[in-house]
Amino acid sequence: MVTRKEMTRMLLKEGLLSCLKIYPFEDITVTLLCKTAGITRSTFYLHYSNIIEIVDDLVDDAIAYSKPGMVDNNNLQTIANTLSAASNSVSLREAYDAIFDRLPLCQRIIRHKKYLPLFLDDQISEYVLQRIIGSEKDRQGLLMAEALGSSFDVGVSVFVFLVHGLYAVNKEYKWTQSDEWLEAQKTIFKFVYRGLQSK
Repeated sequence: MVTRKEMTRMLLKEGLLSCLKIYPFEDITVTLLCKTAGITRSTFYLHYSNIIEIVDDLVDDAIAYSKPGMVDNNNLQTIANTLSAASNSVSLREAYDAIFDRLPLCQRIIRHKKYLPLFLDDQISEYVLQRIIGSEKDRQGLLMAEALGSSFDVGVSVFVFLVHGLYAVNKEYKWTQSDEWLEAQKTIFKFVYRGLQSK
C-alpha cells in the first residue's frame, strides 16, 4: 500500500517531469511545481528542501528502473561483436535489443521514456549525467582498468570519457533511437573495442 508520503513525493516527481516538458529547468519555481502537482508550498517543504532534490529522486528512480546491467570482462567485446554482425537496420535493432542489458547505464536509463525530460533540459543534463556516472564508476572503472591493464583511476577516466561521448551522441540524436542512431552506436562500440585491443 502506498503511503501518503510516497504519494506526495510521486505527485511532485510527476509534476516536475510535466513541467520540464514545457519549461526549462531554470524557469520552474516551487510555486509552479506545486500548482502542477496539486499540492501546497508547505506540503512541498515537508518533503523536499528544493527542486534539485526531486531531480535526485527521479534519477535514482530511473537508475533503479534500469536495474544493474550485465557486466563481465568480455562485455565490450560482446556488444561490439553482436552489433558488428548485424547487416541491416532490422538485424541491427534486434542485435541492440539482444545486448541491451550489457549496455552502459547511460544507454539503458532512457528506455523508460517518462524520464526523457531530465535528459533534454540543457541546464540539468550534466548534473543528471554526473549522478549516473557516480552510480557506476566503481564497477565500470575496475572493469576498464582490468581491460586496459591500467590503474583504477585511469579506468575511471576512460569510463567517464566513454559515458560523456555516448551521452553526447544521444543528445545529438535528441534521444531518438533511429536507424542512423543505431548505426552510430554500432560504429562507436566497434571503435572503442578496437582501441582497447590495441593497448
